[in-house]
Amino acid sequence: MITKSQQLLYELIKKKGTIDDKTKLAKFQYLSDFIHFAFYNKTISESNIIYTKQKQGPLSRTLTEDLQMLIKLGYIGEDSKYKYKIIKDIPSDFDKDEQKTINYVIDKYGELSWQELVDLSHTQTPYLSAENGGIIELFTAYNLVDQYSDYAKWQQ
Repeated sequence: MITKSQQLLYELIKKKGTIDDKTKLAKFQYLSDFIHFAFYNKTISESNIIYTKQKQGPLSRTLTEDLQMLIKLGYIGEDSKYKYKIIKDIPSDFDKDEQKTINYVIDKYGELSWQELVDLSHTQTPYLSAENGGIIELFTAYNLVDQYSDYAKWQQ
């Protein structure tokens, strides 16, 4: 059984086709969890997921081990360093709101470079609210509601 954060990473890769950079995947995960929290008061990943403020933006503490587990289980592959693709199809148990958020993030940000995603995350309240290396509190996601006013009206 894989964790919700592992399922989220898998689904982000599946929706995008391939993700060619680990930093991009980390930002897609952050955006999915924090936008979802802003509107639904819960993350898509586990409720106890922890994000920290790192040089390249918010980072889940479990990202690397989650990716390693997905590779070990044969669900995703790593073509070259940090280029991820789906190897084996697995069913998703995301509800319609979670699917909406994942689709929204990939639709809105899927074509941005890792640097553009880093720059974006550096301007957002969750990142700005934490000390370097410190925990980014989930409640800071509520500050994103106005920034994502298009999310409420977005149709999949």
